[in-house]
Amino acid sequence: MVLTYQLGGNSFFLAAYSLLLLPQVFFGLKYRTWGFSFGMLSGLILEVIAYTARILLHQGKDHAVMQIVCVTIGPAFISAAIYLCLARIIAVYGEHVSWLRPRTITIIFMLSDFFALVLQAGGGALTVGQTDLDTLNTALAILKAGLGVHLGAIGIYVLLSCQVAYSVYRNASTWNPQFASLQSSPRFKAFMGGLALATLCILVRTAYRVAELSEGFDSKLAQNETIFFILESTLVLIACIALSVLHPGVAFEGRWPDADFQLGGRKKAEYDNKDGVDLSSSGTV
Repeated sequence: MVLTYQLGGNSFFLAAYSLLLLPQVFFGLKYRTWGFSFGMLSGLILEVIAYTARILLHQGKDHAVMQIVCVTIGPAFISAAIYLCLARIIAVYGEHVSWLRPRTITIIFMLSDFFALVLQAGGGALTVGQTDLDTLNTALAILKAGLGVHLGAIGIYVLLSCQVAYSVYRNASTWNPQFASLQSSPRFKAFMGGLALATLCILVRTAYRVAELSEGFDSKLAQNETIFFILESTLVLIACIALSVLHPGVAFEGRWPDADFQLGGRKKAEYDNKDGVDLSSSGTV
């Protein structure tokens, strides 16, 4: 747990995260990216609350619960928004490029994210106001477990994304023709680059938090606010900027709702049946 709270640094990140709420609300309403927007807005609001609490802690007010819980679980909501993007990307290129169906990917990663959120929130809240060593150790173990689940899930997501990227590259002749315009769009390609950057930032940030807590709340790493600003605040901010400037609603050119995971089932079957195509042996999960 960081014991010093710099006013300047925390004020900067409070302002930065607050400003990013505006494009997320605007693009979310304009392009109807409801699930993605819920994850991003929830994450950004939690970051705003967390840095507000850190400023209040600088002023000597006790808002430790608010700070610990919000700064810990905020990136998990951002991860949820990231997870939803892969299912849409698979729909754009065709289900055959992925080992797992978009629906399966969404369910698996949403459940893992929920489990991680519960553990992180519970562990973080349990640490506050405790002086009993056994209780603190239990809280630390729960918090580390939640961060470990988060890190494991996003690590698997990275591996699955690499598999999809490789399959897309190797199967260019069989891409879904329904989204041909998106597949050649520079904005869509830029969005995928931004998504990769955001994913990497959240991955490194979560690995840092696991390493931080593995040494305990009183370790030098946990009490170093400069490192916290670099590996927590800045990395999460870069991820949020990437997902705001390169918003999927803009990248999908208004077709985000068309590429939901239902396209892999009923919608896609209807589309292909128009041409008499039988995809019953697609082999995806």
